[in-house]
Amino acid sequence: MSSATGPDTELTLRHRLYELIDDPDRSVADKQQKALELGCEFLGVGNGYIQRWNGDSSVDEIVVGVGSDPGLLSTGTTVEQSTSYCRRTVEANSPVALSNVPEQGWSDDPAYLEHGLSCYLGTTIFVRGEVYGTVCFADHEPRNTEFDAEEKAFVELIARLLGRELEANEHERRIEQREQQRDELEDKYETLIEMAPDAIFVTDEETGEITRANKKAAELTGYDRSELAGMALLSLHPEANRDRYRALFDGATITGRDRFDDGTPLTVQRADGSEIDIEVSTSTVELGDRTLRHCIVRDISRRRDREHELRVKNRAIEAASVGITIADATEDDLPLVYANTEFEHLTGYDSEAIRGQNCRFLQGEATAEEGLDRIRGALAAEQPITTEILNYRADGSPFWNELTIAPVTERGSESVTHFVGFQQDITARKRQEQSLAVLDRVLRHNIRNGMSVISGFARVIAERTDGELAAMATRIIDSSEELTALTEKARDLQEAMRAQEPLHCRDIVDDVEAVVSDLETEYPAVTFTVDASGSPQVAATERLRSALEEVGENAAKYGSTSVSIRIEDTGTDRIAVHVSDTGPGLSENEQRVVESGRETPLEHGDGLGLWLVNWIVTDLGGDVRTTVEDGTTVTLELPRTDDQRPQSRGHRSTLRSLSE
Repeated sequence: MSSATGPDTELTLRHRLYELIDDPDRSVADKQQKALELGCEFLGVGNGYIQRWNGDSSVDEIVVGVGSDPGLLSTGTTVEQSTSYCRRTVEANSPVALSNVPEQGWSDDPAYLEHGLSCYLGTTIFVRGEVYGTVCFADHEPRNTEFDAEEKAFVELIARLLGRELEANEHERRIEQREQQRDELEDKYETLIEMAPDAIFVTDEETGEITRANKKAAELTGYDRSELAGMALLSLHPEANRDRYRALFDGATITGRDRFDDGTPLTVQRADGSEIDIEVSTSTVELGDRTLRHCIVRDISRRRDREHELRVKNRAIEAASVGITIADATEDDLPLVYANTEFEHLTGYDSEAIRGQNCRFLQGEATAEEGLDRIRGALAAEQPITTEILNYRADGSPFWNELTIAPVTERGSESVTHFVGFQQDITARKRQEQSLAVLDRVLRHNIRNGMSVISGFARVIAERTDGELAAMATRIIDSSEELTALTEKARDLQEAMRAQEPLHCRDIVDDVEAVVSDLETEYPAVTFTVDASGSPQVAATERLRSALEEVGENAAKYGSTSVSIRIEDTGTDRIAVHVSDTGPGLSENEQRVVESGRETPLEHGDGLGLWLVNWIVTDLGGDVRTTVEDGTTVTLELPRTDDQRPQSRGHRSTLRSLSE
């Protein structure tokens, strides 16, 4: 095998090679293939290929392969570096020319043993100074002559031109990638601006005009986006303060600013003239020869409202007439984190001095362990509690404390984070209750004993006399029995005032029928009728029956021979019980007492029964009304309920987050 070209052919092939590489319509792969074909034609060999060098591996890829032997190092195949002449070419860093491998002493080379290539001419392709691979021409048949300088130069020319083409292609690819990345970034930027939860304005730093505004910006300002485009950003602020806004924004990067240095709130003036409190963050971006300012504006009107509300609540807590403490439920031993001014006045302890301590420092030698156990149980169960406990001030003096503790939960969860305590000095009330209890016990005991003696003597007189004297003795007996009954009413009234039984769902019809059954036995001459439908439920306690008994007994005793009880579903949140008689009717004083629960020295009732009715019903959350027309109708209105769980009339079971 010998060269297939002469000088004229070489010149022609060089021109064809340049035209090929300079053809803008051809792809890189097409140029590679045609260049290999020209090389094969110029050298007179059967095959040409471009082997991609992989310095990190022992296996290379044939990028393009052409020639008469399709099975020899064809496009897309791989080859071990150790069985190719490529390794020799890369290592030599210059063309490797083998015209007759066996005669040149390369017959034991793995490339010859593997592929049987007797002639080979290859050189390295460089891209941006780095080895890309080799361009190789080979044949199974040896050449008759050595590869001359022109042939080597032609192969090197192919390598340089292909390397330059690969560089240009890679450069274009990188430009395309950068443009694609830029487009993707712009798309992401646009998406982020549109999806942002806050208003975003992009302004020209030099002119201060808005170049872009998102949907939230339009919603915040009340302007259309088309109106915002080109508008000066400063024009969105109140005119009187625009110089201050200009100085604030002038070249500065701002993070979360919502006030001027003097505390004046930052605001935006909407299209309708109203102002909104805002928080601003700004930054600048260099874009070529242009500087843009990126402004994030957040509407904090609600936050300001909450802050104002919180300040009002804090002032209210500080001004409260009861001691208030807050303990951290997430720490061991529930340390105090807050105590208001009234707590300091009540206990004599400084709030800062007791911060971090458990509230047990108020306990002393006479503090009842039973009450402490109830408090510990409620805290462990994270339940509210109201109790009365004997505490001690900083100076050692005791006082009775009405203590209420309620758990505080985290916003949006059931996790208890704090316990809030309310303390009120009830020492005077306790002393009054103790005095009244002693007085009540003594009076009721003495009255019962005295009335028993008076009644006994009156009975003897009534039995041994007749006429007017016997009648007076009978009146004495009746009056003594009424006074004795009055002491029992006083006891019932006292128990009603003390009782703190939780409310339960009760069937009012069952309660009315049970009371009527007892009254029919006690007053057999009176006819009782009950008008009711369904089983309406009310929120009440067992004491409701005491009120029903008192009203029914009063109607039976002072009304007439018939008493009607009608249970009415009012269609609202109330169930009404109407107790009617045809007697002479309650006096105006008695009506005012039973409805208002109050009396004066000039306006007062004759007994305690109607007081008992008023206090029981109003304590249950109900009302009492009277109507006197052809007799008396007493109406008890009670709260309807369908909730079967016990209910409290005291503090709410759980307080929400302290920040609310």
